[in-house]
Amino acid sequence: MAVTIIPLALAGAIKIIRDADCDATAENNVADGAATIYAITVDNTANAAIEYVKLYNSATAITVGTTDPDVILMVPVSVVRSYIFRNSLSMSTGLSFAAVTAGGTAGTTGPTSAMIVNIVIG
Repeated sequence: MAVTIIPLALAGAIKIIRDADCDATAENNVADGAATIYAITVDNTANAAIEYVKLYNSATAITVGTTDPDVILMVPVSVVRSYIFRNSLSMSTGLSFAAVTAGGTAGTTGPTSAMIVNIVIG
């Protein structure tokens, strides 16, 4: 499924980047340039395994399993997990992301079932 961008009219330039089927296929430069991340919510309730959401500061296509991620978020089994960045998280070039079953740089296998990822950016 494609990534959806939801502008929040009452909040100026704040948007929600939503991927209803986050997997090992990279979503590249979803903010169309630099982005400030305020929060991320990941729904891993459909999976009986720990999954990892990897964030990349990149405006170009990344290669999952080869490109070093800038941030790795571990998502426990069968939960919805929210990550709040108190002082925000800056992606100065662009925001790309993917979800896989292994932490670190390596890992190209996507989750067995769909993961829903919502990223609040400005």
